[in-house]
Parts: sequence; structure tokens; C-alpha cells
Amino acid sequence: MTGCTQNTIIPQKTEVGIYHEIETTLTSEIVDDIVNFSTLVPQEITKLQKNGQDFWFDQNQKTNMKEPMYYLNKKIECKDNGKSDCSVVGLQTYKNNFPPDFKIGECDNDDWCDVIEPQFPKDIINNIKQLSGVYGFDKDIYIVGSNNGSLNGEGINGNYDYSVFKNNKEIFSHKMYFGTESTIIDASIVSNSPAFTFYDPINITDENNPIITNNIWYNNETINEKYEVDSSSYLFSYKNKTGFVGEKDGKKFVFFNGQKISENFDEIRTTSCCAIFFYPIELDKNGIMFFLAKRGEKYFFVEINLNEYLK
Repeated sequence: MTGCTQNTIIPQKTEVGIYHEIETTLTSEIVDDIVNFSTLVPQEITKLQKNGQDFWFDQNQKTNMKEPMYYLNKKIECKDNGKSDCSVVGLQTYKNNFPPDFKIGECDNDDWCDVIEPQFPKDIINNIKQLSGVYGFDKDIYIVGSNNGSLNGEGINGNYDYSVFKNNKEIFSHKMYFGTESTIIDASIVSNSPAFTFYDPINITDENNPIITNNIWYNNETINEKYEVDSSSYLFSYKNKTGFVGEKDGKKFVFFNGQKISENFDEIRTTSCCAIFFYPIELDKNGIMFFLAKRGEKYFFVEINLNEYLK
């Protein structure tokens, strides 16, 4: 396999139309986990344009690079007023956010609605000791779980093996670490194929201080191993070519179509600290990728013309 650092093509910044960094006026106090980027980014772009900065990225022409899966809730019933013999009897989806091909039934007071179709895969779910998450897309149900985990998500005797099932078929198995709420950081459909970003336990000799990284499973491969990176996140596609945000030796960069296409950064933020919503990685119809990155104490808007790397 070819490591990411061995196949790097980054044009000079003076080369017009390929790679572009624009220093912003943003600070760490502004770029935190509660800021509204849908408001902040356009305001900052306008401010920089007034100072003569030229942007390639067209904010009005955005392209979807990935489609998030829909999170499904477990419907549990217990005997003795909830004290014993509990089992998962169905799945629920949120009333205002569910796969369009799903048929839903009665909704509870919290707006979680029973999934009528597709059929509930009860044999798989009720045989899983540690259920990490259930997701839906089109008419498919994806289940992530382990038969070796304990109730708090920890492995037994160092065993952290988890599996991903698509409906009734296992499609992927790997060691994963159960974080605050799940082993899965992001579940998406990229170029019509499922992609799971998960917590990868690379060293758990000390249970109190495990060494965890991010890894992506996609097309029957894990991105970290395929491209020899330390961490990977935010898989995307453009013209049927895939890319991701990678990390090697503490530096982050964008990797696309088999090559590194950005400079190194200390930070390229793709999700918030404690909630699943994405920071501004955008792609317009002209193939201009746009994101916010940090190097040292400075923040930059970075623009990359993906079409140039497909020539």
C-alpha cells in the first residue's frame, strides 16, 4: 500500500485556481463548539471580501458530498413494571427526521414514532449484548453491536470486537471503543455505499487512559490501514472519487483521489466536541472545496479545486 506521505501533490499557493489559503480574523474564542457557522462564515467572508480578498467558493452553489444515515431509537418493553425481562421489541424514528422510504406508525409524547416498515430485525438485536447504535437509510437498517461487550461499553478480557449488520447480514467487523454514547462517530452514505467512522482502540493496556483514534470503514476497507494514516474522518466524494480528512504525526490534511492535496494544519474541525453536527466543509458545483482550518494561533479559509486533481 502507498502511504499518504509518499504520494503528495500540493501546488504552490501562487498557482491560480488550485490551492488557496485566506487568513481570517477569527480567534479560538469565536471558533468554539456553540457558534452558529451558518451565520458566522458568510459574515466573515463578506468582511474579508471588503478588504480585497478573492474567494473561489460560491456560497450559493453547494453540492452534497455525503448523506447522513438516520439515527433510530430502540423501543424496549419490560415485565414487572419495567423491572425485569426487558427486550427490544421494535425501532422508532424521530417524527420530523426519518428515512423517506420508511413507514411510521404511532408516535409517543417525545415524537419518537414506531417503524412499521422495514421489518424489525429482532433476532439480531436481541442477540447482541452491547448495542452501539441503529441507523436507517432508504429501506435498509444498519445495526452496530458486540456479543463481547459489557453494559457500560467496555470489552471483556480485552475483547472490543464489534460488528455492523446491514439488515440481516454482517458487513463489517473490527475492534471499536465505546465512547460517550456510541462506537460510531458518523454513519453516512458516500457514493451509494455505507461509511462508518468509529473509535478505533489502538492501545488499551491501561483502561483508564486508552489510546483511541478515528478510523473509517468504507468499501470493505479501513482508511487508516489503506493509506497509512494515524487517523481519518469526514469521508466525502466528488465525481465518484473519494477523499477524507487525515492525520499523520499530529498534522491534519485533506486527502483526495489517492493523494494529499492540502498543506498541513494543526486542526481541521469536522464535528463539534460533543454533538454530531458538521463544521463548514463545503463543495460547490465547480468542484471548489472550502473549509476552516487552524495553524498555530491563526485560522484560515482553505479552498481547493478538486477538478485540477482529476485531470
